[in-house]
Amino acid sequence: MSRPENKQTSRGALSGDELAALILRGDARAAGQVLTWIEDGEQRAKEILKLLYPRTGRAHVVGLTGAMGSGKSSLIERITAELRNAKKEIGVLTVDPSSPFSGGALLGDRVRMRSHFLDQGVFIRSLATRGHQGGLSNYIYQAVHLLDAMGKDCILIETIGTGQDQIEIAGAAHTVVVVVTPEGGDEIQALKAGLFEIGDLLVVNKMDRSGAEEMVMKLRDMLGASGVRIFQTSANQNVGIKDLIAGIEAHRAQLLASGDHKKRMQNLCRQQLMALIKDNLLTRVLKKVDGELIEQLAEEMRERQIDPYTAAESVVNKLGV
Repeated sequence: MSRPENKQTSRGALSGDELAALILRGDARAAGQVLTWIEDGEQRAKEILKLLYPRTGRAHVVGLTGAMGSGKSSLIERITAELRNAKKEIGVLTVDPSSPFSGGALLGDRVRMRSHFLDQGVFIRSLATRGHQGGLSNYIYQAVHLLDAMGKDCILIETIGTGQDQIEIAGAAHTVVVVVTPEGGDEIQALKAGLFEIGDLLVVNKMDRSGAEEMVMKLRDMLGASGVRIFQTSANQNVGIKDLIAGIEAHRAQLLASGDHKKRMQNLCRQQLMALIKDNLLTRVLKKVDGELIEQLAEEMRERQIDPYTAAESVVNKLGV
């Protein structure tokens, strides 16, 4: 079955069915419009996603996580170039911290992946994490489904690399790549704290810097017989990228052969379902909250007449939840 053409069409005022049909044909403008609705939390986005969902489940989703400055963006750019040489259709989602004023992504598309802007086989989008200050939000799952339905062979997710997003990415990706640098002492501590538990592949990037070999040796000692493979890359010099891609593809083949792919898909679906349930419940509860009561309790908290825990419990009790 041939992949959808990635055409850009002047849409006008189209119905949900028409937009869904365009996305299934790879229309980038239609996809961009629906992604905006997803970020804005508009119901019409969900109605379109309902139409698209039966056509999802084909793309391989790869998450790259690690500390800021580890070179994840450069790695993704190199990986994308290699996969495009192999005629693969690529989607790239970068999960950025939200602006506290606009709610939008602070980094945005324009500072990333410049070399692929004119390539119609690559779709790039930055997603704001909005109120989810730790990282991945509900929107990432929906964006993955949209790009999957669009016909992308591989979807690359880059997170901001702080806090909970490093754990949450495991719920959105089939293959998780943890990126560190030769001077990443703090990263090693994070790995010891549990990041290894979600990483399928480990990359020491910026291998052209001093201390790179020592870092690899430390990681090998830490990993022991865990089975996590270590790859050495230099994104700036385009070194080790093909080996990393081969490792990603080998991991996918291993998942499919062992039956673990089905388990990961089950976990991904469970994670998204729970996230949507929480989001829907929160939305419904907040609609029922008395604004005047909140202001009254906030004033009492300010004056230290009530603690926030008792205040929150009183609101929940009034809702009968």
